[in-house]
Amino acid sequence: MLEWSYSGVNFSLKGNGGPDCVNFLSPTSIISETILIIIYSLVAEIYYPWTRSISNYKPNLELRERFGRKLLLASLCLIWGIEIGYKLSTRQLIFILNPCHVVTFLQIILLISPPRNWMHILFRFQTYVVSGATIAIIFPVLNTRILPFEKASYYIHHALMLVTPLYLMRLGGIYNMEPLSNFHWGFISIGFMRLYHYLVLQPISFMTEVNLNSIMCPAVSDPFEGPWYRIAAHIHQTLFILLHGKIYCIIGQKFFVPKQVEIKTVSVHDAKKLIDANGNCIEPDGYAENFCFNSEKLSNGSNIKED
Repeated sequence: MLEWSYSGVNFSLKGNGGPDCVNFLSPTSIISETILIIIYSLVAEIYYPWTRSISNYKPNLELRERFGRKLLLASLCLIWGIEIGYKLSTRQLIFILNPCHVVTFLQIILLISPPRNWMHILFRFQTYVVSGATIAIIFPVLNTRILPFEKASYYIHHALMLVTPLYLMRLGGIYNMEPLSNFHWGFISIGFMRLYHYLVLQPISFMTEVNLNSIMCPAVSDPFEGPWYRIAAHIHQTLFILLHGKIYCIIGQKFFVPKQVEIKTVSVHDAKKLIDANGNCIEPDGYAENFCFNSEKLSNGSNIKED
């Protein structure tokens, strides 16, 4: 019934699929790798207490409503729509199941949806698995892209994927990364992606003979081509996903994360005022409206800086 979604896949192109790709690995190798990886992934998902890391902080809504968010959202939706259009026109919509398209969909949700605590989980997950976009740029698979602008669309799409987490970090609040010494989010993301590959992509690939995300045979640009290419991928991708995620932590904290506000209490005659690190007055809960707006001096004689 869904043959139209993959009937246009050209199996004569290396790494695209077909009988040779299906038979690239022995059944014994496929079964043993699948069992081992699924066990590892389930252990990672059960062991790491990911539900305890949900943030209760709200993002900077003023920054969220800036033009940059709308521009990024429009650009991401446009280029993703173009990619889907290519796949529809060539009857290769099945490739929409590849991880980069799934991550793009998650990023669009993050840019569209109002902030909720559960989005904290989604943000950290996509910040790790977006490493696939970097791999796609370093080792591009372009031999299947023959339509006008299709190769340019490939690079623009993956570049926008890499920009999105940094922009979200700029909003602050729930869009934040864990400390550099904490690796549990990285292993959670790796475990989930392994389950997606082996429980979703692999069965569909063998049923359709379409090589989704190189699960049946190596891509044309894979430097580890050979009978052990999947084992090699597990090793180097585990290391790369963790490294890539921590690089995002460093870059985000250095250049994109809003500076945390240091709050202190000062006296104004008989009242208390909350003053941040920049000298701005913060209205405390339970006080009259416009509490901060006056010309009083602090107990140490300095003027209050008002917004």
